[in-house]
Amino acid sequence: MEPAFKKALQISASLHLALLLAMFINFSFFDKHEVIEVPLYSASNAPLQASVVENPNLKEADKPTRKKPEPKKEPPKPEPKPDPEEDPQEELQKQEEERKIQEQKEIQVKKKQEEAKKKKEEADLALKKKKEKEKLDKQKKEEERKKELAEKKKKEELAKKKKEEDLKKKKEAEAKKKAEALKKKKAEEKKRKQELDKIADEMMQEDELAEEADEARRAARQGQLLTEKQRYVAMIVERVRQSWFTDDTMNGKECVIELKLASNGFVTSLNVVGGDAGVCNAAVNAINRVGRFPMPEDPELNQQFRELKLPFKK
Repeated sequence: MEPAFKKALQISASLHLALLLAMFINFSFFDKHEVIEVPLYSASNAPLQASVVENPNLKEADKPTRKKPEPKKEPPKPEPKPDPEEDPQEELQKQEEERKIQEQKEIQVKKKQEEAKKKKEEADLALKKKKEKEKLDKQKKEEERKKELAEKKKKEELAKKKKEEDLKKKKEAEAKKKAEALKKKKAEEKKRKQELDKIADEMMQEDELAEEADEARRAARQGQLLTEKQRYVAMIVERVRQSWFTDDTMNGKECVIELKLASNGFVTSLNVVGGDAGVCNAAVNAINRVGRFPMPEDPELNQQFRELKLPFKK
């Protein structure tokens, strides 16, 4: 607690105690018509105040009379000043000020309009740039799409070209293979013809040995028969070769088959004399498919073709 405040409280308490004692013994150091009222000290630095209060025990007659305060005199009202006459210079100045204010307002309005116009132009420019960008993006996407389509088309064309080249190579290879097969077939036919010629020569030699005694008488006819015999043997062998199915594993292999034919060329029986099993099976199947072979019209030669022993070679 601050010393000043503490001291004030002590003084206030002492005064209150003294006042109570005075009232108790009905003794006053002051006028009997007045008492001292001492308020409590309410602030630490405020001075003590005392005021005179009326004693309620005193009669009305004993109360002192107080003078009523005289009413304060009101100050005289100032007289209204007369309106000054209007000054033309001030009026002009006022008009000039109003004109300047109006000009400022117009400048502000114009400035706002220019700002709004500038903002609109900027917005239009931004929109224009946006549209141009969208257009460029669209063009770019379209170019990329066209490029992809072109690349795809190019790949398809390359694939198509490669496929055509592969097909061409395949056809060339097949053609080459067929040419080689034809060449081989011609060589085989030539070889078969040589073999048939050899068989015919052997048969002719056998006939010559069998009929050596009357060679002079039958010489002319025998030559004719041998020629016919060779031709029909070649025809029979060729019919068989046209109808059989072989493969490269049979190359160089042969089979000898004995045939019995009717006068009209139908096969009445066949017998495998010997040879490669594959070639023999192919020859037997081919003979069965043919079924009938050409026969010479000459009775003597037709009789010789009733029984034939022929070699079939791949």
